[in-house]
Amino acid sequence: MARYGLMRAWVIFLVALTWAAGALAAPALPPEALCSEETVRAERQYGIPARLLDSISVVESGRYDRESKATLAWPWTVTSEGQGKYFPSKAEAVAEVKRLRGRGVKSIDVGCMQVNLMYHPTAFASLDDAFDPAQNVGYAARFLKGLFGATGHWVTAASYYHSQTPSLAAAYRERLMKVWNASGSQVASALAITPVKPGATAKPVPSTLPRVDEARRTWREQQGGAHNEAKRIADAYRQARLSEYQLRRARRVESRKARGLSAGGY
Repeated sequence: MARYGLMRAWVIFLVALTWAAGALAAPALPPEALCSEETVRAERQYGIPARLLDSISVVESGRYDRESKATLAWPWTVTSEGQGKYFPSKAEAVAEVKRLRGRGVKSIDVGCMQVNLMYHPTAFASLDDAFDPAQNVGYAARFLKGLFGATGHWVTAASYYHSQTPSLAAAYRERLMKVWNASGSQVASALAITPVKPGATAKPVPSTLPRVDEARRTWREQQGGAHNEAKRIADAYRQARLSEYQLRRARRVESRKARGLSAGGY
């Protein structure tokens, strides 16, 4: 019996030692690599074209990194009232959102993908979750995939990620395509595969993945279709506004007639 107890204790010790060794062998990624790692993973999981989600993250929360000489998405980004701020830690970003809410500010964009907490109130269970790169990117990926399901076109879906107002979507699409055509975050593939030790500098490397080239070709082929679709959307928008105007005008005419009849006829 004593021998069994000793053997059991030894097995538990070996398991604990193995777990600790595994934890030490996988150093945490630096903050500037967290968004890229998650966007690459989400692209594969949800079948999103290579570097598209990563490029959106760069447009949404990117800041220039002097060490790597690249624009990288930053996980602790908070944008409100037209101003974006980059914080050195998650705790400080969470504190900023609480401060803004205390002032009555409701429209706040957070994290790698700048998910708006007012328009997506049920996206995260807590502010800590909202700034968790995996959860922030995961929600954005599902939202983008849903937009693709509704439009059947990745470029249009990416434009609608920002806004479905034609002029705003078009301006965003132009900015996004410049980033995507340059492979989004240049260090994404390297950082997603090889963890960087704390304090180490991530060196920019050009992406050579075949999927990137394929995505570029697909986008170029679809540009004409995207332009035509954008025109159709704009035309439909103008037609809807015209119909609204005509309806309001007809109501005003009917109202005047009714007032005239009431004043002179009875």
